Amino acid sequence: MISKALKSVILGILSVVPTAGYTANTDTQAEQRFVQEARTKAMALGGELKQALQAAIKQGGLTEGIKVCKELAPQLAEKHSVDGWQVGRTSLKVRNPNNEPDAWETEALKAMENALVNGESPAQLVHVKTGAALTEWRYMQPIVTQGVCLNCHGAELTPAVSQALDNDYPHDKATGFVAGQLRGAFTLRYQPE
Repeated sequence: MISKALKSVILGILSVVPTAGYTANTDTQAEQRFVQEARTKAMALGGELKQALQAAIKQGGLTEGIKVCKELAPQLAEKHSVDGWQVGRTSLKVRNPNNEPDAWETEALKAMENALVNGESPAQLVHVKTGAALTEWRYMQPIVTQGVCLNCHGAELTPAVSQALDNDYPHDKATGFVAGQLRGAFTLRYQPE
């Protein structure tokens, strides 16, 4: 049952195909390629993480899923951080302090959060920062909290999950979410030639 629910939430996250909400002009071919490749990399990271989470939870329950997020998620981000790309996840309420947002990410996350609260579709919440004058291009794609996420990110956690989080993330800020709330975002950086 958890596996089916987890599959549902992650498929919901991954089905977001951003088409609007850009914060910069993406008229040039290079910028359009950047957006497409960023979207592809975000989907790949999310898809691989989904598969690993499903397998871990099926094998050992939610506490095994926490281990996957702690140990495997950074490895998957590193795997996709090649050829001038830096790929990861961030949030206004991070679990892993290594995922703290920078100023641009914080601004984008707050804008995403406000837009979602005001009824905008997650597909409209993508943020992009490109331009010939920039040495680094940025892309963020939202992760919206689904019901199954609440097992590890909600306000009411089982004692086993609470204990595992306390052990692995003593400074955890990533709880108290409700379904439909912005959980965080995939965040990507690229240095154009």
